Amino acid sequence: MSTLYATRPAPMALTPPPLARLIRVELRKSVDTRAGRWLLVLIGLVAVGAAVVTMVAAHANEHNFRDLLGNTGEMTAILLPVLGVLLVSSEWSQHTALTTFTLSPRRGRVIAAKAMAGALLAVAATVVCTAVSAAALAAAGHGPAGRWHGAAAAIGLALVFQILNLLLGVGFGLLFRSTPVAVVVYFAVPTAFSLLTGLITALAGTGRWLDPSTAWDHLASGGMTATIWAQVATAAAVWILLPMLIGSWQVLRRPVDA
Repeated sequence: MSTLYATRPAPMALTPPPLARLIRVELRKSVDTRAGRWLLVLIGLVAVGAAVVTMVAAHANEHNFRDLLGNTGEMTAILLPVLGVLLVSSEWSQHTALTTFTLSPRRGRVIAAKAMAGALLAVAATVVCTAVSAAALAAAGHGPAGRWHGAAAAIGLALVFQILNLLLGVGFGLLFRSTPVAVVVYFAVPTAFSLLTGLITALAGTGRWLDPSTAWDHLASGGMTATIWAQVATAAAVWILLPMLIGSWQVLRRPVDA
């Protein structure tokens, strides 16, 4: 006698969400909170303010695209790590980490999605700084000869600069998973390290290799050499890669509610 139904139905296969969807979710989370939205608005206003101040107060020789983009990039880079911190730590501050890892149990994919979303936000910040700098220079209608010289290279270096600064915040967010602690540490520890290596002559060489504000500022000002690229990579390994590795290990190994 035949039956219409299988006696043992096959178990339903659950497929994990694709990485692209996780990245879109993380990008949406960055604007879901009031703090995230206002921080994005503030970053845009800082970029506009830096461009206007440069055109009004700076010497005429600095009225060129490279200097404008460097100034806007350096000012917005002060806030970008905070955006990176919020991208990660908001899961624990808002007690949504358990929900996130229940819907997507592969925690490594979630961490990768957060890092990639941070890189995309850095790309967006670079686009904003580039557009603001170009608009300010075009609106001035005058400037030194060759004011657009090296624009493509300046944009490329600005992109690397913004990505490094935002991933710095992602690393601190993973390491501490607490927004107040991560933000305070971000503003306090690198600043203290920079002051220490700047004031003590014996540590000046160490600062060139390990101080992010010293190594990465070359990306905003240009004039890159092989040695400077090595210094940028060394500082990134200490201030980004190491916190991300330790923080990722904690997220992967420890209970979510711990």
